[in-house]
Amino acid sequence: MQEVVDFLFESGMLKLIPRSGWFKVGIKNPESVAEHSFRTALIAFILTYLETGDFEKACKACLLGLIHDLNETRTLDLHKLSRRYVEVDFDDVLREQLEMLPEELRKEIEKLEELKDFVKDADKIELLLQAKEYSEVHPSAMEYTKNLEFKTETAKRLAEIIRKSDHRWWIKLERA
Repeated sequence: MQEVVDFLFESGMLKLIPRSGWFKVGIKNPESVAEHSFRTALIAFILTYLETGDFEKACKACLLGLIHDLNETRTLDLHKLSRRYVEVDFDDVLREQLEMLPEELRKEIEKLEELKDFVKDADKIELLLQAKEYSEVHPSAMEYTKNLEFKTETAKRLAEIIRKSDHRWWIKLERA
């Protein structure tokens, strides 16, 4: 059980690791990897459910969304430019981290490979949402969203709507 506790402590480090790519566009206090992972997990759940109608698959995709950047506790958040110069086997890092969990749980997580496309799309949708939010103060944040490609039809539709939407839609509720 000590390894499980160690795993949980390590996962908490994601709260302290900023998403580094945003520094390049002038965001002084960007979201943490943990904040990004939370919304990615929620998006993965909704996206998978809308695509498949399968609640169980959606829950599993949500779990993958939560851990998709867990390796960054050990590698930090390397933005695209950094990755041109630094080679890291992120999958190997995650495999090593998951070895801290009980074997039966690790095997169940490893079976979720089929859901990775949903999580990749969710990760990109989260990037688009965050860029849209940051772009109010830093318009160049949208530069990161220009070449996003999605595999699922639902992600494509969501991205189209997000691009046209005002992220502050909830202000209408305060005026009522």
